[in-house]
Amino acid sequence: MTARAVLRSADGRLRATWRLLIFGVVAVVLAVLVLGIVGLIVPSSERPEVLSAKDAVGLDVILTYWGIVLALLGAHLFVLRFVEHRRWDFVWLDGRAGRPGLVGAGLLIGALAIGVPSAILIGVGWLDITDAPGTWQTGALATAMMLLPAALMEELMMRGYPLAVLRETLGWPAAIVLTSVVFGVLHVRNPNVGVSAIVLVTIAGIFLGAVVYRTQSLWAATAAHFAWNVTLAVLLHAALSGQELPAGDYRTVDGGPDWATGGGWGPEGGAGAVAGMLVAAGLLLRRRRRGSGEPA
Repeated sequence: MTARAVLRSADGRLRATWRLLIFGVVAVVLAVLVLGIVGLIVPSSERPEVLSAKDAVGLDVILTYWGIVLALLGAHLFVLRFVEHRRWDFVWLDGRAGRPGLVGAGLLIGALAIGVPSAILIGVGWLDITDAPGTWQTGALATAMMLLPAALMEELMMRGYPLAVLRETLGWPAAIVLTSVVFGVLHVRNPNVGVSAIVLVTIAGIFLGAVVYRTQSLWAATAAHFAWNVTLAVLLHAALSGQELPAGDYRTVDGGPDWATGGGWGPEGGAGAVAGMLVAAGLLLRRRRRGSGEPA
């Protein structure tokens, strides 16, 4: 095999492995630069810990997430311009993908997919509402301000350029599954994590991949991701991916079997959340098949 064959496919394009490697290197370099600037603006004595739950409302955390978002957007711009020679629609970030109707649909499906199962669990007594010190507004705004860039960051990292390249190389099903497995593995260091939690996060990745597939919009997937997290952390005051975020007045806590409620991981780790995601993904995929056919 020649060096050219190692680097390029039959159509002359760089192979997917090299394209993804370039994207990753550029993203890391930009992230180091941007986070260095964030560190100068808001000094932190323990920078590796700024994403911990205890500091979740801190300005350093919010700026850190936005800094990583900027780095990822910069990496997208670099590969689209210098590697792909394509426009933003390749990664579902173009103007059409940002239409209010698509973003609104993402918000709705994200909120319903976790909100309805959680309401049912509260109704049967498997999730309990307990008193908590402080007012309802405690940490709510800052938490939401953190969750927005956090959702966008994860979508850019998993279902932006990586999903686009893998979809083009392997097809939609394999691309969604592969990025979802990586998405699950990235959560192994979260509090209260276990094998079942990683499997549930992987299923969440498939759900969000289905949103991208159906809407052809990464903005819609980000909206669904954000709405899911806000429903849990800001509206229900429940644990989010194993973390207890600041909340006042009340908390939603485990009161039933862990297989249904998610235990310490939170409601998104239980069978109710799985059912909500699978139903939503099934409806999305079914509607896509009945619509305009397979996306390009």
